[in-house]
Amino acid sequence: MSVQTVEAVVSRLREDQLLKGPLLVNWHAGEPLALPPQFYRSRIPAFTPLANDGIAVEQSLQTNGILIDDAFCELFQEFNIAVGVSVDGPAFVHDRERLTRAGRPTHARTEGGMSKLRAHGISFNAICVLTDFSLQHPDAIYEYFRDSKVRAVAFNIEEIEGVNRTSSISNHGYNDRFRAFLERFWTRVEGDGGVLQVREFDDMEARILDRHQRRNSQTDPFVNLNVAWNGDWSTFCPELLGVSFPEYPTFMLGNVHHGSMRAALATEAFKRLYFDIQAGVDACRSECAYFEVCGGGNPSNKISENGSFRSTATINCRNRILVVGDFIMDRIEERICARKSHPALDRAEEKISVEP
Repeated sequence: MSVQTVEAVVSRLREDQLLKGPLLVNWHAGEPLALPPQFYRSRIPAFTPLANDGIAVEQSLQTNGILIDDAFCELFQEFNIAVGVSVDGPAFVHDRERLTRAGRPTHARTEGGMSKLRAHGISFNAICVLTDFSLQHPDAIYEYFRDSKVRAVAFNIEEIEGVNRTSSISNHGYNDRFRAFLERFWTRVEGDGGVLQVREFDDMEARILDRHQRRNSQTDPFVNLNVAWNGDWSTFCPELLGVSFPEYPTFMLGNVHHGSMRAALATEAFKRLYFDIQAGVDACRSECAYFEVCGGGNPSNKISENGSFRSTATINCRNRILVVGDFIMDRIEERICARKSHPALDRAEEKISVEP
């Protein structure tokens, strides 16, 4: 992506008045560290004009960690870039799936990058993809992330999405195994006093207890703006940027070098995409008891798995919403019961609100 394209993104955001509140710039897709530190040093300053508009900008980057060195660590510190590392746990888990194109394991090289981050005092999060094999090893995975000084871990289910057309988690009984994994992982987190944060636990509890946390960023336009290297852009799910389907040869809605983003709202391409996604949201609203904490599912999962945005349940929602939601509701109810059973507990620490 050229400097001119990054500058055009910023100009479009300002001219179309699409910004409200902080902006997260996430350098993602492929491996962003395949480009040298100077690439980012010449492009991140393009976002500086937004400060004049009162818009706080946070830079974020997701990497497999293999190419992290001292120079990249200096870049992360210079621009206060939030770093996420894609690592699936200990080597015997990670190296089952994360191999080079030549079939070689990558865990040791990812570990080398994480060691560089720790040596520079840079805290980082991890994204861990869970396969059916992973679920057999909650203790090993927990201990790996705890001992690696990871600040927080997020679990991504191995999904049928985009070019990934099969998944080990479609096997019979996966939901029960995922629930058992969560229960054991929760026990370990609680036993160590919560030194490791888990996105699935924290996010679901916030969704259940605070209705203001329930917005679905993947079903509303312009919450996510996804820009390709040449300035082509899409919205809704980031995963739609580089895929196509027979009914949708492209999800690109414009190019930052050519015309207003807001103008895309009047195009037939946008209207079709928007109304198909909203039809799926409406179907979820009418069918699913979990709609209030989900908001209509993930459109990219729906079309990848079910062939239509207008569909409802997916592997992703059955696990990330239904299984996690039930598990966290059980934990909330346990805490409420504990408060009732022990009235001497300090009421000032009570943070649970129960809505009728």
